[in-house]
Amino acid sequence: MSQKEFRYSGNPITKHSFESKLKVDVSVDKLFDWHNNPGAYERLTPPFDPVAVKYRRGNIDGGEVHIKLPPIAGVIPVPTWVAKHHSYKKNLQFMEDQSKGPFVGVLPFWNGSWQHQHLFKKLDKNSSLLTDKIYYDFPMDPFGSFLGGAYTKNRLKQMFAYRKNVTMNDLYAQSKYTGKPLEIAVTGGSGLIGSELIPYLTTAGHKVQKIVRCRPKKGELTWNIDEGTISNLEGKDAIVHLAGEPINKPLGGKIPLPWTKWKRKEILESRVNSTRLLSERLASLKKRPKVLVCASAIGYYGDNGDEMLSEDAENGTDYFSKVVREWEEAAKPAIDAGIRVVFLRLAPVMSPLGGALQVLSLPAMIGSSPPVAGGKQWWSWVGIDDAVGSVYHAIITDALSGPVNVASPNPVRQKKWASVLANVFWGKLGFLTTLLPVPGIILKTFLGEFGNVLALSSIRVDSTKLIDSGYKFRFEELEDCFRHVLGRRKLEN
Repeated sequence: MSQKEFRYSGNPITKHSFESKLKVDVSVDKLFDWHNNPGAYERLTPPFDPVAVKYRRGNIDGGEVHIKLPPIAGVIPVPTWVAKHHSYKKNLQFMEDQSKGPFVGVLPFWNGSWQHQHLFKKLDKNSSLLTDKIYYDFPMDPFGSFLGGAYTKNRLKQMFAYRKNVTMNDLYAQSKYTGKPLEIAVTGGSGLIGSELIPYLTTAGHKVQKIVRCRPKKGELTWNIDEGTISNLEGKDAIVHLAGEPINKPLGGKIPLPWTKWKRKEILESRVNSTRLLSERLASLKKRPKVLVCASAIGYYGDNGDEMLSEDAENGTDYFSKVVREWEEAAKPAIDAGIRVVFLRLAPVMSPLGGALQVLSLPAMIGSSPPVAGGKQWWSWVGIDDAVGSVYHAIITDALSGPVNVASPNPVRQKKWASVLANVFWGKLGFLTTLLPVPGIILKTFLGEFGNVLALSSIRVDSTKLIDSGYKFRFEELEDCFRHVLGRRKLEN
């Protein structure tokens, strides 16, 4: 048979199983609602095993979701995972079976199974227990178990360590807000930060609409920066502005490219023109939002050697410093209209799906994580979850305004950054990957001005303003952050 049907008087009989437990300091109602709200699946999907939702019908109370899995080794296609939800009991449980996918196929010999039980238990009025149980059989046993048993068990351990961290920290951060659900519009919602921010906001119970440049889907807003048009934003509580031409689109996701004349123009104009349009439109509204949160960058400061940089530090003199200054200045109409504006000066965001880590993780994985130009330059950094968390913190913290540095309180020198990444992949042998340094002249030759932004500038920022406003970093240490987003935690057997 192609699929095993389960009866829930007891646990299914399978050859393999996995269990994870998490105690959280919120009521069982809040814990269950978090999983029931839109975006929970996306929040729980780790960046080291990225998947995409192709189609969704209904919710966890009887719906199904079709999930596109990444190809094996980047080339071998994997069948779409179709998960059917059932056995929904509010505040107690919901379950899902794989009806099609890697474990369950249409051919008679492809007769594995996969069931995931999500079980909720009230401990007291302010705490609850989440138990995840997975029961599975490999197709084509015993060959399936032999080929995939150890790999699957390790992936489950890493995945649920990731899920527990996200669930616990999201619920903690979201519990700080006790007001009514907010109406929020977001630009750049498909980017690295935006694609994580939107599910973060919807799991917290807020209503979120993307502002898109392409043809809008149902529930989306639209704008045309060249024509100066934008959908009606009247009545929105908050606007998050993340849109802008990426400073780099690596070839194949891994090879950085130098800036062309067109690229430099787009980097500047996409940020300045969009921010100006948005700010002018918000200023003209009768019912304005309470807050406009704008992405910015620590590139504002430029190369400053060993100096610790607060938000009061001077603007740099290079091209990208100029970009960031004009980017922030474009929000003046909103500030003049009395809207609270927060400029999040983000450090490079750590995620294998974008930025420096996307470019440098593959070389480190295959044995090359060298110091660059001596490696003494300071690299400030921030984990993707803290980048997202800082946006939400800016939305709900009325006392926060103006420029805010968003970076771990523990910046590192580039040489240290490279060695930590090497150790995460290679353990005690990691030092071997750092023995052949890369001269700075090579980066300047191949990447030009972008080489300075990517690796050569020394920018060491102080996040005291953010911390003093009440933000608690999830990842203060680089190794902890790497292990989280790369699925390389040290786990007990």
